[in-house]
Amino acid sequence: MGFFKKIDKVFKSSEGFNLMERTDVDLQIEENIKTVGIDKFATSKYGDLYLRVNELGGFLILETIIVSATDLKSKKGSLLTFSNENEVFKLASDENKIESDFSNAVKKSVTKIDYNITAEEAESFKEYIYNEVRFEINGNEILFSVITL
Repeated sequence: MGFFKKIDKVFKSSEGFNLMERTDVDLQIEENIKTVGIDKFATSKYGDLYLRVNELGGFLILETIIVSATDLKSKKGSLLTFSNENEVFKLASDENKIESDFSNAVKKSVTKIDYNITAEEAESFKEYIYNEVRFEINGNEILFSVITL
């Protein structure tokens, strides 16, 4: 546990990500995202991670949405790392250009990022076998804790 406290301390002092103040608006955002069939998968003090496996043009993709207080931009893509005690699974974003949609009304950024996956990899998201997700962009990272049902 000491390791995670150290990481949390680093994140708090980081200017790269803003802490996300939770409000009733977050519940509304979550309900809106759920209406299109994407469920919350993980959460942190800096944002929430929603995901679903979808098929697009015969290819499987992992659709993700990150709701945060930080406007994310990159021309180098991003990396998602799913892990548990025994396994690490890394995905690079489908596109290099990433840009958030920021809403001044609710003071939140919504960032949509797709990751190509195989049918075998898609199976791992049917069950909650991971306990944390690390999102990396522009040398910064957010550590999410997976929500268990």
